[in-house]
Amino acid sequence: MYRTGDALFLNYSKTLTMVWTVNFALGAVTGTIVEFGLLDIWPTSILLFSSSAFIPLLYEATIAFIGEAVLVVLFLIAIGRWRARYTLSILIAAWLLGSLSGYFILTANAWMNVPWGGMGGIPHALYPFLPSYGPDAANLTATLNLAALLLHYTVDGTGSVALTSTNFTSLVGTYLTNPWLPMVNPDAVVTTLHTLFAAYAIGVGAVALAISIRFFRTHDSKYTKLLKPPLLWILAVVLLIELIVLGHFMGDAVVTYQPPKFTALTTLTGGPGGVYGYEYYDPPVEALFAYGNPYHPLYGFQYYLSQCRTLGNTTFGQLYGELDPGMLSYLGPPLANVTLAQNCEAAVLSLEPLAPLVSVFYYTMIGAGILLAIAAVLALFTYLVRAPILSAITDFINNEILGVLIGADNVMPFLASAMAVLSAIAATAGWAAREVGRQPWTVYGLITTNEVVTSDAITPGFVAFVVAILLTIAVVGALAMYYVATRPSLLDRVRELAGGVGGHE
Repeated sequence: MYRTGDALFLNYSKTLTMVWTVNFALGAVTGTIVEFGLLDIWPTSILLFSSSAFIPLLYEATIAFIGEAVLVVLFLIAIGRWRARYTLSILIAAWLLGSLSGYFILTANAWMNVPWGGMGGIPHALYPFLPSYGPDAANLTATLNLAALLLHYTVDGTGSVALTSTNFTSLVGTYLTNPWLPMVNPDAVVTTLHTLFAAYAIGVGAVALAISIRFFRTHDSKYTKLLKPPLLWILAVVLLIELIVLGHFMGDAVVTYQPPKFTALTTLTGGPGGVYGYEYYDPPVEALFAYGNPYHPLYGFQYYLSQCRTLGNTTFGQLYGELDPGMLSYLGPPLANVTLAQNCEAAVLSLEPLAPLVSVFYYTMIGAGILLAIAAVLALFTYLVRAPILSAITDFINNEILGVLIGADNVMPFLASAMAVLSAIAATAGWAAREVGRQPWTVYGLITTNEVVTSDAITPGFVAFVVAILLTIAVVGALAMYYVATRPSLLDRVRELAGGVGGHE
């Protein structure tokens, strides 16, 4: 629209603006529900909010989210009324703030997966197969005091009850001496780019899918006109960067900072008993991508168990006796007699049963990603750019194979639809592999899931209540987006009712 002034693009931009507004409102609602869920079901999340996640979440709420909300309203007023360069500037600024919001939130998640910035060698001391996580800015005594409190209350019911203790803060002490360090977590940068590109692909893909469906129903050429120049370009390029570049760096982060998760990811292809042994060599392609050498051994769970045994017979009671004897009363005889090696082995053994599920999610993501890359290449070199050899190949596949099967006019919308659906599948499966593979820890190598969940029973009635709320939001949200998407003049009518303001094109 900015380049051509075509009314078709302006009208569709208005429609997308209304869909974007509804989607933004849904994000605010679901985000609030997630926050309540964290505090009700996972009350120990307050530890993250007040320590490693304090700075990023503060900036997300006060700068990124509020700024984006203001710009969304301003764009609603401006589009079609102000000069195109002004509305485009507002849109770019809103996109930047939305992406910044994602960075701040994902920084908190990245710290749970890779507790960089403060933890240093603490996880390695408890689990020798884990690396060092950056500088030692965490207070070791405070970390162990926190662990003692959580373990104590976990035995009695749940670790999150520790937070109800009136002297909790004085017992733990200062946890992080530099709350800014999580902002430079190397995993945060990779995770943010990877997740944001996936979000871009899903968002653009949803629009492309809607346009493609309209084309399949009407065979109106205006829909291919809307699809080809902007959407197909963005979708193909974003997906190729996401799959080839960012996917590689995400894999490197897992291999480096979460080695047991990498073992779990390869369970389905690790050969008979492979991941459950000491080391294995299949599939070599995994070793090639992980270590740059197809003959490099992949480590199985027995390797991690052998690393645990290097901790010897030192008990938690002996450890606390040297560092902070005052916390021994919270450990009690059962926990005081547990050795560091036993604690380490329990963590490894708790991941083993989940490994096949993690691997299913992982290879679902990989399979969808391969098909995505094929669809993106077919779209890119036939409809967007011309390359002598590649275009000849993609033309043959699109015209002589797909064109014969589904009709030549349907190939481009079909490829767009495939990329839209597959990107959603890949993103969902990838996120599931990331989060389920973090077990048994909520904060990797530091705090287990059992230590943070609520002591209140999750009854079937409560589950049904939560599911009902989420389904209602999903259904109402989908219907609302469909309603605004099928009424192109809705924005203008809303602005008339609101007594629209602003200049003219």
